[in-house]
Amino acid sequence: MPMPMDFDVAIVGGAFSGASLALLLRREQPGLSVVIVERSEKFDRKVGEATTEVSGDFLHKRLAMTRYLANHHLPKQGLRMWFAESPQTPFDECVEVGPNFQVRMPSFQIDRAELDEHLLAEAEAAGAVLLRPAKVSEVEVSAEGGMLKGTRGEEAFRLRARWVVDASGRAALLARKFGMLRSLEEHPTNAVWARFRGVEDWDGHALRSRFSDYAKSGIASRAASTNHLMGYGWWCWIIPLKGGDFSAGLVYDRRLFALPKEGHPGARLKAHLLSHPVGREIFQNAEPIENDVRAYSGLPYASEKLAGPGWQIVGDAAGFLDPLYSAGLDYCSWTVRCALGRIAAEAKGESVDLEKVNRHFRESYAMWFESLYRDKYVYLGDAELMAAAFWMDIALFYMGPVREVTTAREADMECFPFNGPVDRLAGRFMRFYNGRLALLARKRLEAGCYGRRNRGWRQLGGGFTPDAGSLRLFALGLRHWLRAEWHGLFLRPRRGWETAAANIDETSSQPVTAI
Repeated sequence: MPMPMDFDVAIVGGAFSGASLALLLRREQPGLSVVIVERSEKFDRKVGEATTEVSGDFLHKRLAMTRYLANHHLPKQGLRMWFAESPQTPFDECVEVGPNFQVRMPSFQIDRAELDEHLLAEAEAAGAVLLRPAKVSEVEVSAEGGMLKGTRGEEAFRLRARWVVDASGRAALLARKFGMLRSLEEHPTNAVWARFRGVEDWDGHALRSRFSDYAKSGIASRAASTNHLMGYGWWCWIIPLKGGDFSAGLVYDRRLFALPKEGHPGARLKAHLLSHPVGREIFQNAEPIENDVRAYSGLPYASEKLAGPGWQIVGDAAGFLDPLYSAGLDYCSWTVRCALGRIAAEAKGESVDLEKVNRHFRESYAMWFESLYRDKYVYLGDAELMAAAFWMDIALFYMGPVREVTTAREADMECFPFNGPVDRLAGRFMRFYNGRLALLARKRLEAGCYGRRNRGWRQLGGGFTPDAGSLRLFALGLRHWLRAEWHGLFLRPRRGWETAAANIDETSSQPVTAI
């Protein structure tokens, strides 16, 4: 039996969250020894990932990765959404909603495999010990610390540490061990994604020369944006990556939409992209990269606890909700900040209220779901309803979480959104209008007018900022909402609406079933 190696912090998992925590600990708490146990020999290519301004700020300021990001990844020019009345809608008559200006705060289109490798190398250079490839087979934790047992190649190892941090991603080592992992059955979403080559240039001459309205409208680069194709019960992301590849994926509520099961996943995904008029123009000559296709079912899950005596969970090991607004790395940054603050405080001999930490995490996760995602997939395909949500969601996100990390700068352990009284009030309001929009979508399904304004207009708002300028964006969404409420007053179910609703989304690969 090998002699145990002693460290202050042992981190299981060396991808974004684990490497970020190790790097920050070595920089900000250099007296603490850190070891990272990473099972892979090399990170494979994950989904292309867009940051928001929250995770962008974390990368830019807290991790000080600005020059690296500029050299190896792409700047992101906001989020835009595309809607179609039918597969036959002309490309330049599809509805476009998004920013008109260059985004004023740093955010990025990330190749996660490359970023994770860089952060892990930086953590090791800063003094963290790296065991790789190494597999943890057993973990024990208590108030006195923890013990990890595992193998590195043919050799067994044992580690002792004052704090054990789970950064194992969806493997969720500690949450599964303690029976704390819970799926979110109220939000049954699946995803399939791939990398593509040969994607049409959104800003290139081929499209601009054929569609004059498309060419003259908008200032910001469409190619540098995260573009979303929208439909009833589903949406697709299109994310550019350094070097010319694109990440494209489909996320869908399986109560509303079903992707055909026959054929290779990459081919099925491309077929679905081509069923949308915008996707057809952009992906008609594109092909998925072989062996670079992934799929997940049951996307949302969360651990009931984030922290306990001698242990902490960070990143996707703590939970995941929905990729619609690219908040995955936001929660990675929040959980890393929380772990960093807790370890720094306890290292100084201070007492930390771990139950408060756990309560804040649970409340934040629950409010994100209730305010943003509950039943949202019912109205994703209706341009008017989704435009209302888009502008109001964006405005409140900038006035809340983005403002917190850029100006308010709360303590690391108090960083989760929706924990303060103002945040909770905003969350309840978001929950209210999201519920109203879902109700209006159902009324439109019954009346046969779902997607009634899915053709012939664009709405390109100003740049996103965490100040009073966001109120103008909120006003755009509010006008859409009020108009939809007025229209809803006069809606009545039409005869046979159930049959019509079952085929409402002609841009999907299969009929859907309304709920």
